[in-house]
Amino acid sequence: MSTKKATSKAGPSSKTSKPAKASKPKKAPGKTTKAPAPKARVAAKATPKAHDDTRPPVGTRLTRMFKGKEIVVTVTADGFKYEGETFGSISAVARHITGYMISGPVFFKLVEPKCPATEAK
Repeated sequence: MSTKKATSKAGPSSKTSKPAKASKPKKAPGKTTKAPAPKARVAAKATPKAHDDTRPPVGTRLTRMFKGKEIVVTVTADGFKYEGETFGSISAVARHITGYMISGPVFFKLVEPKCPATEAK
């Protein structure tokens, strides 16, 4: 069994010819002023963050029960340590634990939520 590729032998008669449009003459570029070159951005130096009043002091252990499991997070100078991993923020830890976006301070009950949950009647 042999397969043949279909090839079309289209000649000049099969092409549709369109009348050539007269192109407009291009204008010579006028005097343009070049914009000044943008200033090079300097990368911010990695410096330790200043102590935030809302952040717990270094060495603090935050504990909370979540779905029957005790969660223990230690505040370090680099961030927040949970199960051997270091996170940059307490909200990142809360997101890792819950699997959804949640405020870290609210999750660990360091602050009251802005919109308290409505009570069931």
